[in-house]
Amino acid sequence: MMNQLFINNEFVESKSTDTMDVINPATEEKIDTITFATESEVNSAVEKSKHAQLEWEKVPQPTRADHVKMLIPLLEEHKDEIAKLYVQEQGKTLASAKGEIDKSIHFIDYMTSQSMNNKGEVLQNSRENETILLTKKPIGVTAGIVPWNAPIMVLMRKVIPAIVTGCSVVIKPSEETSLVTLKIAELFRQSTIPAGLIQILPGKGEALGTQLAEHPDIQLISITGSMRAGKSVFAKSANTVKKVNLELGGNAPVLVTSNANLDKAVDYIVTARINNAGQVCTCPERIFVHKAIHSTFINKLKEKMQSLTVGDPFDNKTDYGALINQKQLNNVDEKVQNAVNNGAQLITGGHIIDRPGYFYEPTILDQVDPEDSAFKEEIFGPVLPIVQYNNFDEAIEQANNTNAGLSSYIFSEDLKEIMTATESLKFGEVYANCEAEEVVNGYHAGWRESGLGGADGVRGLEEYYNTTVSYIRYD
Repeated sequence: MMNQLFINNEFVESKSTDTMDVINPATEEKIDTITFATESEVNSAVEKSKHAQLEWEKVPQPTRADHVKMLIPLLEEHKDEIAKLYVQEQGKTLASAKGEIDKSIHFIDYMTSQSMNNKGEVLQNSRENETILLTKKPIGVTAGIVPWNAPIMVLMRKVIPAIVTGCSVVIKPSEETSLVTLKIAELFRQSTIPAGLIQILPGKGEALGTQLAEHPDIQLISITGSMRAGKSVFAKSANTVKKVNLELGGNAPVLVTSNANLDKAVDYIVTARINNAGQVCTCPERIFVHKAIHSTFINKLKEKMQSLTVGDPFDNKTDYGALINQKQLNNVDEKVQNAVNNGAQLITGGHIIDRPGYFYEPTILDQVDPEDSAFKEEIFGPVLPIVQYNNFDEAIEQANNTNAGLSSYIFSEDLKEIMTATESLKFGEVYANCEAEEVVNGYHAGWRESGLGGADGVRGLEEYYNTTVSYIRYD
């Protein structure tokens, strides 16, 4: 069933001959073959989603939440088997996979409770005997494009808010992680969520993404992915003027000031950087270190990075596993080698690990040219590029010198520096003296080319509503 389509609560064989082998990133062994949805199958799924949504929006909010809550015990019961498949398909460690499932459970619990807070307003009117009511209504059929680096949590980010607010959702999983997504579809089927509200259609990114973006019956499309993919979806949604929610790439700066606790800074930076082998959009990507503490910081960072264990993602001693595929491995290595060729100093690492699977050494690049691609673009791997700075204000200016605007970090024990950074860094998130942790009641959103709209918390639920203003005369 995990290589089929999930339409109207059933697993069905696609009529397509367009397939893709799924490869285990840690072993390079074939796991399965997935089949992509055809254009007519996508249209059929959207049509079924539209009919189901019209009935679902009539269901009282508490009842909708009760249906969705049934997913919690199902995820808890099947966590081990889901996590095992997840590791085989994606390459992250077993602990990380289980942690993502736990966070998804917490997300469901939070969102089902917060969905009761759909509050309207009574507005003042200048005319007598007339009341103005502002109410929020489900936006309708939605579409969600899910990435490979966090396919379970991001799947829930797109499914749960849609369903609890009275919408329906058509999901396009990443080609790289369609199997684990379809595994979770089995839990959707076991729950009491009505048929047709959740459709899962594997497909090629550009082809299926374009069809969903251009479909006139889809009222909102949400994508978590690269800037290139997000811009394409945004452009192709224009003709139908649908709502677009974009969570795209990042290029997170890290300020390590002369007042930082260096032991804590190193621990948090490394923890955040090696999360999923560095394949997370909130990972530290550009490290700005004050000149006065640069040598000490480098020595501590080198020791920490060299102590990491890279390898079998099922081994609980492994700190990080494999990159997603050969292409990503080559991209990381190319950026590292280019930086070294352009004058960067290789402190440690810097090579593909000679073993089956797509593994890269923990790597530190010092004295990187700020114009180098290793500094200006997301590396998306276990690599830390470093530059020195003398002036704090200039460091913030350099940190802001990017088209991305998702996450940023500062490490300092000086309150003035922390507050200056939180006010001056032009990013959706600022992490002060900690690693990235997107809590479910927060708001995960980017500035500039990192996105539009956001997810999590009550603000994330707002994305799935339309607003009606009613003028009620009672003469």
